[in-house]
Amino acid sequence: MLTTDYVIDETLTTLRSRLGLAVAEAWWEMVTASRRLRIEAIDPPRAERARFLFFRHKEQDFSFTDCSSFALMRELRLRHVLTLDRHFRHMGFELVPGN
Repeated sequence: MLTTDYVIDETLTTLRSRLGLAVAEAWWEMVTASRRLRIEAIDPPRAERARFLFFRHKEQDFSFTDCSSFALMRELRLRHVLTLDRHFRHMGFELVPGN
C-alpha cells in the first residue's frame, strides 16, 4: 500500500480535531511502524502537477490533497484507490471498495 505525506497531514489534522491528540498520535505510531505502507513525498514537481489539476478542473471541488494523489497515481500508473471519495472515480480511478 502507498500513501503520501499530504494524506498523512490531512488525516492527522482530522483525527486530532475530531477525536483528540491521543488518537492522532496512536494512528501516527501505527502508520510509521507499518512495513506494508510506503509513504511518498509530494515534492515540488509533483506539487506542480497537482496545481495544474487543481486549477484545470474548476468545475470540481477537488482538494489540493486530492489533486496531489491524482498526480502521484498517474505518475506511478496506479489504478486502484482505497477510498470512498467520489472524486477519484471522476478522475478515472477504480475505488476499493467499489460502488
